[in-house]
Amino acid sequence: MKVSIIGAGISGLACAHELEQHGIIPDIYEERNQVGELFTHVATILQIMNRPVKDQINEVYQKFNIRLKPYNLLTKIKMHTPKTSGTVYGRLGYLMKQGQDQDSTANQLLKQINAPIYYNYCANYTKLAREYDYVVVANGTSNITKALGCWQDVFKSWVIGSTVLGSFDPTGMKMWLNTEYAKAGYAYLTPFNQKSASLILVVQGANRNNINYYWNKFWEKEKFTYEIVELWDLEHSSGFVFPHQVDNILFVGNSGGFLEPLLGFALLGGIYSGVYAAKSIAEGTNYEDYLAQLKENTRISIALRNYLNKYQNENFDHLIALLTTPIIKNMVYNTNLDIIKHVASLVDLINKVKSLK
Repeated sequence: MKVSIIGAGISGLACAHELEQHGIIPDIYEERNQVGELFTHVATILQIMNRPVKDQINEVYQKFNIRLKPYNLLTKIKMHTPKTSGTVYGRLGYLMKQGQDQDSTANQLLKQINAPIYYNYCANYTKLAREYDYVVVANGTSNITKALGCWQDVFKSWVIGSTVLGSFDPTGMKMWLNTEYAKAGYAYLTPFNQKSASLILVVQGANRNNINYYWNKFWEKEKFTYEIVELWDLEHSSGFVFPHQVDNILFVGNSGGFLEPLLGFALLGGIYSGVYAAKSIAEGTNYEDYLAQLKENTRISIALRNYLNKYQNENFDHLIALLTTPIIKNMVYNTNLDIIKHVASLVDLINKVKSLK
């Protein structure tokens, strides 16, 4: 069986790994000269977003034989709004290094596959679809999905990020919600170590022409004194995709709409969708059948994102104050209750009542 994969990111490499478990060696086409995202940063796997699984890194190894080494445990999240701050503690997830460094998640996956990668190759999906039995689209963009009529925009924003120097807790994360500089988006800081960190701002509806305005306002409002050693920006787009397969072309990772729109953390969705695409190809089964949980996660994330899009700073103040009260913290962060699912159900109910009124 001949399989090609467009893109050597996390989802494409996870797909290749699973295909090899079934004795299929795919051809991988990557338009860049190496694997990994262009900019080095620290992403997170939040345990609360992936319940009832308790340990996502262990599950990926147990289910798929994919070995990933986190950059660090995440044990503290401090959240800020204009008038409220609060901190939660516990085993909250993992910090994962993204980018092209040798210890990045993508390079960890690369070391676990044997498939050939053709770098600096701009693949034509229609041509590959004629030459291969299957084509897996894992290029991290919506261009092919949109061309085939499968993509619907959900959350469009512009991201500006930096590597900053200062003093940091290497197992802690900071988050900011403020409509003055992020609109319905957010900002977060995740450390590389005690002396350097990623500082990233996601602004809904922004573009390359005005993102620096929001970035400067962010620094002004939060009174940062960090030293910037690298600065980058890019477009950030979450979408709803259906179907996830057209003829012999399958969509995974961001191309398949698995960049969840609530917070935009897509590492696990990329791995799972890549593996499931490979399983459906190798076993001759329906790809869509594997995606039930991922699609439900996306539905929940869209519902909550649409709700938060209406928030003003006063609402964010109340939200963080509530989430960091002792009773709520104990229930949300010190149990394995799938709180995101329950909150989304409550939001659905509220919206239905409003529509009836």
